[in-house]
Amino acid sequence: MKGKLIIFLKSYPLFLYLLPVFFVLHGCLENYDFVPLKDAALLAGIYLGWSIFFLLLFRLLFKEWLKAAIVAFLVMAFHFFFGAMQDGLRHALHGSFLSKYSFMLPAFIILLVIVIIVLKKRDKAPKRLALYLNFLFVLLVLIDTVWLFDKITAKNKSFTAVSNDFRKCADCPKPDIYLIIADEYAGNKELKDIFNFDDSDFLRHLTDRKFRILSSSSSNYNYTPYSIASTLNMDYLDLDRTGKTTLLAYTYETIATNKFLQYLVSQQYTLYNYSFFDIKGQPSHTQESFLPAKTKLITSQTFLSRIEKELRFLLVTKFNSISEIHKETYYHRDNNEKLYRLTLETANEKIDAPKFVLTHLMMPHYPYYYDKDGSAFPFETLTEGNQSNQHNYIQYLQYSNKKLLELVDGILKSSSTPPIIILMGDHGFRHFVKPPNEKYLFNNLVSVHLPTSDYSAFNDSMTNVNLLRAVLNTSFGQQLPYLKDTAFIMENP
Repeated sequence: MKGKLIIFLKSYPLFLYLLPVFFVLHGCLENYDFVPLKDAALLAGIYLGWSIFFLLLFRLLFKEWLKAAIVAFLVMAFHFFFGAMQDGLRHALHGSFLSKYSFMLPAFIILLVIVIIVLKKRDKAPKRLALYLNFLFVLLVLIDTVWLFDKITAKNKSFTAVSNDFRKCADCPKPDIYLIIADEYAGNKELKDIFNFDDSDFLRHLTDRKFRILSSSSSNYNYTPYSIASTLNMDYLDLDRTGKTTLLAYTYETIATNKFLQYLVSQQYTLYNYSFFDIKGQPSHTQESFLPAKTKLITSQTFLSRIEKELRFLLVTKFNSISEIHKETYYHRDNNEKLYRLTLETANEKIDAPKFVLTHLMMPHYPYYYDKDGSAFPFETLTEGNQSNQHNYIQYLQYSNKKLLELVDGILKSSSTPPIIILMGDHGFRHFVKPPNEKYLFNNLVSVHLPTSDYSAFNDSMTNVNLLRAVLNTSFGQQLPYLKDTAFIMENP
């Protein structure tokens, strides 16, 4: 029996099929509770299909399947681990040409050609190598399977479990709640000091609708994922992730299972997620690519993902692909329209349970699509490199003001009982040619509409991390303590 198993492992290229399974399985472990298993299974199926494609392709060069499988394995391994190799070289060699695409791609092609030539000259396939690779990947897959099974069967804290920090409030009213995030909407102090623009007219319109404006508010982080995570979780992030998940994966997991939503679920709220982030049981509604969108944490380090992130726009513009350039440039505009429409439709929907609607609009965030009158800016102003155009930012901000007021009016008109509406920016404007005082990176719009008009729990300098604490304290009978207001400069995720 043992001899037959050894012969099998020497003769059949299981490693080619186990490689994509291991890659996806290990990615699920690193990002557990964020990547749905069904999406991971689909991703593994796609990668298996490509493995078979390369196997059949290289079979045209060799008489033996095993030789073709080794070359196909090399191609797939390069794709899967390209990002890790490049990051390792960048870290170890600090900008050396060895980490550049212009070196890594030709080097891999040369290696591939050498391997093909060596295998062509060999009379027989390297069965010892096949045995080693088969044994290695069987072992790796078994280990990760056990770990994954342990995570699935472990007693995890339920999403509906409420933290001991919360008090019961059986008699509290349960108004619909709308949290509208206008991405990169700077506070009026920053607009006055940096842009010489006074946003008071818009703020007055909000005040007329019984909003409370926090005139000196600020975010706690200067980038969106971190700001959204801390705002929804009503707490600061654990920035020391040594030996744990990566900071970005941890941040997404925090958004998906945040404390604010846990409390609302315990109060029988129905959740509507119109944002760029997944929350548990509610995937995002943004446009998706060919690969399952929620597997990006697994695929982000692959060769094609690196090309997509770092070289795609350059290659598209160089080869003048009009359709691809248009799709890339107007991506956020189309998503904004979709999420805006879904929010208004949900406001008109009549259900028995209270609603929580999370809407995240990339406006007035770059690209700056329209001027204040709604006329489209020329295409040339929307391409990469125009983020720092402060004139167009202010024009688009004024256009955004009109759309946001229309959205607020639609929600108020459609609501049978007065809702809670929070309209806020996640951070301040960031795209400066000359860096200003760091405080302006955090100065953001924050406005709150409460049915009771009791704004005693809010103060003008409140930061995002305390905002939802104040909402729960005011409207849901909670007594959550307020955290010390602190700001953290983060690197671009």
